[in-house]
Amino acid sequence: MDKKPSIYFFCPAYKDEGNLEGVVSAAIAILSEVAGDFRITIVEDGSPDKTGELADRLAGKHKNVRVIHHPVNRGYGEALKTGFTDPGRSGYDLVFYTDGDGQFDIGELKKLLPMMKDNDVVIGYRANRVEDWRRKFQSWVYNSLTRAMTGLRFRDFNCSFKLFKREVLEHIDIEFPSVFIDSELVIKAALAGYRIAETGVTHYRRAEGTGSGAKWSLIRGTMKSMADFWKKYRDGNLKYRKKGTEAGIGI
Repeated sequence: MDKKPSIYFFCPAYKDEGNLEGVVSAAIAILSEVAGDFRITIVEDGSPDKTGELADRLAGKHKNVRVIHHPVNRGYGEALKTGFTDPGRSGYDLVFYTDGDGQFDIGELKKLLPMMKDNDVVIGYRANRVEDWRRKFQSWVYNSLTRAMTGLRFRDFNCSFKLFKREVLEHIDIEFPSVFIDSELVIKAALAGYRIAETGVTHYRRAEGTGSGAKWSLIRGTMKSMADFWKKYRDGNLKYRKKGTEAGIGI
């Protein structure tokens, strides 16, 4: 039997007081089953509600759970950057993330893990989208532009359900901590020579609260990041290191 991997899992959380406990409980149950060792990090992004208090309570209750607080709301991309670059990931074989809003079943991590035998990154794609037509259209435009820009054919670059070998993240410097960060990591991993696979995962509605992905401020910020990324991509100035070379710290 293959040795169970050690897994560092993190979830960004913002105004998720009604969702976070269920996500953490599911993560503990699944990771206890599939991981030899694990750590759960909640990146609490300056929520105005009681998400921060709940996160602290969960960390006090479970020894494998810890919290990183942003004193003020810094945005989704910055929350992801905090999780991906956290020194606490050191020593773990794999880094897994999904959001703290309960829109994905953490149990589907079991589908991704066997695929890591032949790959360095496994990304989920939403096999069924439960959003309204506006969000679906925005995502279609986003993914179509990203495919056209890079030539990569992945179905859902910004699906919040991804699994990485830690080494991959150590070879990538995050330059675009916006909603575009998901695509940045996948594109740079491909450019660095890492093997990437994708698989369908089930998408659920938030149990409580509403997402912020459709806000025009986020859309404008994402489009700016895409334009800036394209300039660096075109000019060969993206910051990453090829597979097999010495890793950096991945910041």
